[in-house]
Amino acid sequence: MDKNLLNKKEELINNAIVTLKKEFVGIDKQIDSIMDNLRTWFLFPELQSRPLVISIWGLTGTGKTSLVNRIAELLDIEKDKVYFNFAKISESSAWEIEQEIEDELSNERSNRMFVYDEFQYANTLDETGAEKDKRSGLKPFWELLDTGIIHKRYNFYGIRGLYNVGFYLAKINERYPMEVVNGTWTNASKCLEGFSQYEIMKFRELLNFDLENKSLGENPQSTGIGRSSECAKELDLPIPAYSYSSFFIKERYLDLMLDMREKTQIGIMDRHEEYLKICSKSINEIIDDITKIYENASKGYDLVFNDSIIFVLGNLDEAYTVAFDVDPDMSPDQFNKITSKINIVDIKRALQKRFRNEQIARLGNIHIIYPSFSSDSFRKIIDLSLNEYANDVKHLTGYRLVFDKSIKDIIYKESVFPTHGTRPIFSTVHEIVKTKLPAIVRRVYEDNVNVDCIQYSYKRGKTNVSVVDTDGNTPINCKFKEKLRLEKLRDNSKDEDQALVAVHESGHFVMYAKLFGKMPEKVCSKTASSDNGGFMLKSDDSDEMHSKEWMINSIKVSLGGYVAEEMVFGDDKRTSGASEDLRKATQLCSLMVRNYGMGPHAFCTTYYTDPTTCLSGNILKEDNQEYINEAIKRIFNECLNDVRDTLNNKEWRKMLKSSAQYLSTHTQMPKKKMIECYNLVNGKLRKTDDNDRYYREKIDNI
Repeated sequence: MDKNLLNKKEELINNAIVTLKKEFVGIDKQIDSIMDNLRTWFLFPELQSRPLVISIWGLTGTGKTSLVNRIAELLDIEKDKVYFNFAKISESSAWEIEQEIEDELSNERSNRMFVYDEFQYANTLDETGAEKDKRSGLKPFWELLDTGIIHKRYNFYGIRGLYNVGFYLAKINERYPMEVVNGTWTNASKCLEGFSQYEIMKFRELLNFDLENKSLGENPQSTGIGRSSECAKELDLPIPAYSYSSFFIKERYLDLMLDMREKTQIGIMDRHEEYLKICSKSINEIIDDITKIYENASKGYDLVFNDSIIFVLGNLDEAYTVAFDVDPDMSPDQFNKITSKINIVDIKRALQKRFRNEQIARLGNIHIIYPSFSSDSFRKIIDLSLNEYANDVKHLTGYRLVFDKSIKDIIYKESVFPTHGTRPIFSTVHEIVKTKLPAIVRRVYEDNVNVDCIQYSYKRGKTNVSVVDTDGNTPINCKFKEKLRLEKLRDNSKDEDQALVAVHESGHFVMYAKLFGKMPEKVCSKTASSDNGGFMLKSDDSDEMHSKEWMINSIKVSLGGYVAEEMVFGDDKRTSGASEDLRKATQLCSLMVRNYGMGPHAFCTTYYTDPTTCLSGNILKEDNQEYINEAIKRIFNECLNDVRDTLNNKEWRKMLKSSAQYLSTHTQMPKKKMIECYNLVNGKLRKTDDNDRYYREKIDNI
């Protein structure tokens, strides 16, 4: 064991961890987990009996592929990295994929880094859970995941051709002993006497021979084993000094013979030396060699990569349910909280919708789960992107770039889609920042300015770029009007639509604050989304028990917007904007009665035409379910009346009015204003009688 080499590798890993945490934001824990698992493989790959599999899951644009590529760079193993993008792998046969893998690799160095990117496209089950057709071609990839060994068979026609070579040689040699000197068949004319012209034609397909003492060989330009001079020049490889163009077996079959011998028998370190050995053998020895090689080749051979590491990268929308929400006004911090709670069970459950259980088992248990980026992470990514660009400009031009907070804020507002990761940021930085530099540099050259720095800022729809000279003056000050795509959509219109939405969302806000005793994550009356005038985003409640009380409160919150419109604008002026809220409230009422045993009975019923089947048997279906519908309507109406009573109450109506007035002139409400509105009810922020230990404490009273 080389102690110096181990120390060098340890240093590479430790330095890599520091660098990765500087370059990749918000995933320190994930980096630690990946590198801790990778360390043993990197230091002692020979101790592995099967590949180390590390799966990384996350939303698009969170840097999964970039991280793995950077790890390969920092550990200086890029030459050992083999990349496969499953979004581009066609429905090839297993043999074609095996050949592709072998073309990329060799057994000479087996401890490779395999990267299976976009792995969700390798799914073997369709949306209905049925087996997809034509997925057998991916079998080699699953074999690598399991044992790290791919058993490969030669192409049938290749080994059949080699068999024919041996068969014909034996047939000719049996009739008249062949004489081979240094690979040249010297008595071909004598040996082939008595064979028909058809037989001689078949021999010529496989063998080189001269019946009229002319020069031998199928290709006079051939200069090496499996490598012509032209090919060698194209690949910038040395042209071999030896030739086997006159060897009595055709070049392609001699190549095949050497390949098979290398892969199925002793292993050939020097093909030229092996060729010279063949030239020195008698014809009977050559025929015996061909027979043995053919027999071994028929069994196939192994590509062995059991001491490798395999990174499986993918996006699993089934686990990341927030992936379907592309509203840029949703809270990155809320999504970050939700996605941070995704665990290995959620991942495996999501994988079951795409893969068979035995395939999921091959991925092992090392699942690295990326959260979506928080607002703070997005801002750090913007800083990193701007700093990287500033460093590039400094290196290229010598000019120092300075970015004001205002330019960072507009980039954030224009580029952040919580579920789309970093890519929109990079394109927005290009459009708002990078496109301005050519014009500024041209002005600097024209005016012959001694530049100290170039400052970027943003105000009222325009990016301002100022050049500060070495005397502290600003000789150049350019304003660029921005074509804002999102911020313009959020402009505070203060129109009728915004007034309507302000009242509606205030109704949700009042009921949520009253019933749950906490402020929502966000309340908006104007968003960038064309189909979403506004919204109220609840605080993360994924840890809360969905008790009957919680269900009732959620129904009431859903009805808050509907009742607020009814009370403020009158029954005739209500709009269709509450349709989704009413649908959700009705659905919750139905679930309480039909599924959750929170109605007049505890059994589950179905409203489908036919009974559905579940693990415990058929769900009860009765011919007359009117009493069930009545129970659903009763819960709905009781909740609706309670919401009306609340919003008609003088104190809560005060809060509704304050909230609606604010949202009618502002696109969203900050937390401080929410608390201010809530305090109008009785002068202080109240907390509902939630007891985090309610169920545990009740056990003592059994």
